[in-house]
Amino acid sequence: MTARKTPEQKLIAAATAEIVARGWSGFSLTKAARKAAIPLATLYEICPGKSALLSLMGKEVDLAFLRQDHAVDPEMAARDRAFDAILYWFEHLEPIRPVLVAIRDAGKDDPALLVDLLPMAARSANWIAEVARLPDTGWRGFAVTRGIALLMADTLPVWLDDERDLARTMAHLDRRLRMIEEWNESLQGLRRDAATGSDDDEPFGS
Repeated sequence: MTARKTPEQKLIAAATAEIVARGWSGFSLTKAARKAAIPLATLYEICPGKSALLSLMGKEVDLAFLRQDHAVDPEMAARDRAFDAILYWFEHLEPIRPVLVAIRDAGKDDPALLVDLLPMAARSANWIAEVARLPDTGWRGFAVTRGIALLMADTLPVWLDDERDLARTMAHLDRRLRMIEEWNESLQGLRRDAATGSDDDEPFGS
């Protein structure tokens, strides 16, 4: 038996269709709600604006990501765990690819639109860190989760133009993570020269 869709899921489906047809700037949230048979009061309660719609879509992506039993091996290096978890997240981003393409296209005339994606990325980064078993609390957790969010933002344009096999996305992620690892090794070398040593030899912690 097919699971009954929630009002949020109905709204996302209707809004995605509207955005594909009219673009991000041209679509109407209330029109999408009416097509989904969602009363305006309910719309206001669950999604009072376009920024809230992005948050709602991001939440659905995160839920789909977290519901899967992603086998990230805790014995792997932190870089490899980060790679796997971020790639899994991008795989679950596929249903809203048309929305993100529309925002990218609209952002060419209004770059401020892209700022609306930042809270979604920051929230998702925390859960990616959790799945990858990386630090997500304290100063180290702050650095790790913000680093993941920046890496997601850097990788998104590559993913939007990638094929289904995500070959370009994987190559880009691997290059960036190796670069971070090299920077960390250089910093660790400077720290060892300035102090007596450190037990933290991975850029994302252990």
